[in-house]
Amino acid sequence: MKLNYYRRDWTLYLQDCPCDLHFVQYLESRQVSDKLIFHFGTGEHHLVGKTNYERGNPNEILAVTLSRGEYDAYIDFVIANPAAANYYKVFFADIYTLSSRMLPSFDIATLFHLCEYYDDREYRDDEDYSEFEKSGEPHLNSAYARLDDAGVLELFLGKLNPGGKLLFFKGSSMWEWKPEKVVKAAISRGRLVVEDEYESLLICGLAS
Repeated sequence: MKLNYYRRDWTLYLQDCPCDLHFVQYLESRQVSDKLIFHFGTGEHHLVGKTNYERGNPNEILAVTLSRGEYDAYIDFVIANPAAANYYKVFFADIYTLSSRMLPSFDIATLFHLCEYYDDREYRDDEDYSEFEKSGEPHLNSAYARLDDAGVLELFLGKLNPGGKLLFFKGSSMWEWKPEKVVKAAISRGRLVVEDEYESLLICGLAS
C-alpha cells in the first residue's frame, strides 16, 4: 500500500481552474482581513499565499497539498521570503487523513477540490497509471484514510468559527457529478446554507 499522492505539480491554468484567482479577488473585493483560512490545494503557483504576502499579509492561511513538487515550491518561497512564513503555512498531507483534533477552527475554508482525489485514478497521467497497475500496490485513500468526501465536508463544518464560510468551486469538471450532490446533501440535512456567489465560487455558511 502507498499513499495516494498527486504525482504532478499544478501550475496556474486559469482557463480550466480559476478558483484560486477568484478566491484572492474575492478576499480583496470584500476587504477580508484578520481571518484564519484553510486552503485545500495550493498549486505549484501558491497564488493564495503569495497574494496574501503581496497584500501585506492581511490574513493567516494554513494550506494542504498532496504534491511533492508543490510542497517543494512552498519551501523555496518561504526561504526567499521568510516574513511570509508568519502568515502562510503549507503541510504535506492527504486531506482524508485529517481529524478535528489536528486542526484549529477557521473563519474561512476552501474546499475547491472536494471529490476530486478520493479513490480516483482519472487524475494520474499515463506513465504513473501504468506504474501503479504494474506494481499491484493499492493507491486508494479508502485503504488507509479515516475520511471520505462527505467526511471531509463534515469535518470542516465542525471547524468553522461563528459566521465562518465554506467555499466551493462550481467550475470543477467534477462539480455536477459529485461535489454538488455532497453539498446539496449537507444543505438538505440543515447543516449548510448558501450565502453568496462570486465568479466561479459558491459561498456557504453554517445553518442557524
